[in-house]
Amino acid sequence: MDTRSSQTRERISSVIGSAICSLISAGKQVEKNALLAHLKISEAHAVDGMKKVYGAAIHLVKQSPPVKED
Repeated sequence: MDTRSSQTRERISSVIGSAICSLISAGKQVEKNALLAHLKISEAHAVDGMKKVYGAAIHLVKQSPPVKED
């Protein structure tokens, strides 16, 4: 998947944002492992080209550095 196109980046950002909102709505902590789990479940239920979008989002989150808390 070409993650350089602006449309693809928007879709990836959208699915990550939706996953974060879902975690918050469920009262869960927004942490990397929870986010990855949510994205993987969504990927399993996705159809058509959205599986690739979720796959790219999962890859992006996996590659992100850990967030340091103060």
